[in-house]
Amino acid sequence: MTQEEIEVFKNKITETIMPAAEKMTEEQIHDLIRNVEKENSELPSGFGDMLLEQILIMKYNQQEKIN
Repeated sequence: MTQEEIEVFKNKITETIMPAAEKMTEEQIHDLIRNVEKENSELPSGFGDMLLEQILIMKYNQQEKIN
């Protein structure tokens, strides 16, 4: 991914996923991503892991800003 694509990806996560993920536990987020992967076999291998990592980084960075 180019730097621009990475930035667009992170912005989409922030806009679409983070409002819900902020209220979810790590396990709930992980389960949700697993279910999405099962239902969407066309997703590239490793996409779910990359998405989970980005969500958790954003979630915990947001929590650190609050504290």
